[in-house]
Amino acid sequence: MSRRLRHFGALVAGVIAAAAVACSLTGEPAGPAGEGAPPASPPQTATAALTPAETPERTAARAPTTATGYDSTGNMYLLYSGRDHIPDDTHQAISLAVANNDKSMVPLLIEMFRFFGNRELVIETNKALAALTGQEFGQDLDAWNKWMEWLGRNADEYRPPAGYVQWKSAFMSLIDARFGEFLAPAAQGSRINVVELAWGGVRPDGIPDLQNPPVVPAGAQDYLRPSDRVFGVSINGEHRAYPLRIVNAHEMVNDVVGGEPIALAY
Repeated sequence: MSRRLRHFGALVAGVIAAAAVACSLTGEPAGPAGEGAPPASPPQTATAALTPAETPERTAARAPTTATGYDSTGNMYLLYSGRDHIPDDTHQAISLAVANNDKSMVPLLIEMFRFFGNRELVIETNKALAALTGQEFGQDLDAWNKWMEWLGRNADEYRPPAGYVQWKSAFMSLIDARFGEFLAPAAQGSRINVVELAWGGVRPDGIPDLQNPPVVPAGAQDYLRPSDRVFGVSINGEHRAYPLRIVNAHEMVNDVVGGEPIALAY
């Protein structure tokens, strides 16, 4: 096993492990991203995983001096192609992106290095980002937040390759298939920049919502302080107060007030 293979770690395992850990730690411009015709070989549905098999796009990415020249979409799948991805391909894709000054790789590099489990690859990715953008935010995983904030302000200059939505849909489905299903329709057109969608660190239903919580009359409760904040709802003559310190742990309340179903999100 090569040194690079050892240091790459297992990206997929890292994604899944990150999802599991996150559950235990729970406490810009509008318009479609990656416009253009999607590649033929990657799947068009989110439920199918990206294939690691050889494809014309990956072959083209390995041979940027051929008649077709360097191909951003091909390099995107060379960067990451699925559960059985060849680790050395990622290193090659990073080098090719820098050599070809391919700024469309910037959103993908930022997206991926959040899940890299070793410092060597994080440093390599940050160096590539610095070369492609002229920006530097440190050499550790904590830099991811700064990179995301920066990308949000500069998204127009760093649009991803054609087929990006399909790539991201399949990438996110490694955390949970429902993430892929949620993103898949964006390939047909989206009113928001899909690049700016980021995993919040919790799998679907990882934070249970409050469903039809029991209520007591205002004068009967004995667990609130006068300074406690509440979410007040009044519908059709019925009134509810949802305490912030209770809602905070659930982030969502689904209830019926005044005969009307409501959803309160925080």
